[in-house]
Amino acid sequence: MKKRSVFIFGLVLAGAVFVGSNLYASEDVERYEKSNHQKTLHALGIEAEPKDVERMNTLTDGNGKKWIYTDFIDRGTIIEKMDSKYTEDVGGAFIQVHDKIMQKYAKVGDTIPVILLDEELKEGYFAFNRQEGETLSFKIKYDNGAWEYELQK
Repeated sequence: MKKRSVFIFGLVLAGAVFVGSNLYASEDVERYEKSNHQKTLHALGIEAEPKDVERMNTLTDGNGKKWIYTDFIDRGTIIEKMDSKYTEDVGGAFIQVHDKIMQKYAKVGDTIPVILLDEELKEGYFAFNRQEGETLSFKIKYDNGAWEYELQK
């Protein structure tokens, strides 16, 4: 009976350690992602605290221009906002421009892209960091039914 109690206690302790380490790891991943996004935003002229790096938050660049922030994973919310604001398919074309950029430029090890759009949701930036620290930034703009992009130097 005593061996069984020790065994059960050991399983409970191992489970607690496993769950605790997973919770800690998920916090580290979130902190790591926010840190990467802060670096990307800095390269775009925006200084943001970790608390400001939240989906659909409005951020202001060094010139006073306001941008709606999201990341590539959470872009569905901004696409829904586009679809409700415009009758043309701005959201579908928005997905296509991301695909073009990622197909041509993305490499293994790149961070999750940051998306910044103006308040009209028709102009902004798509940017991500390379593993070696370089930031790739693309100016994106909606015009005549399609989003165009240009790599910023």
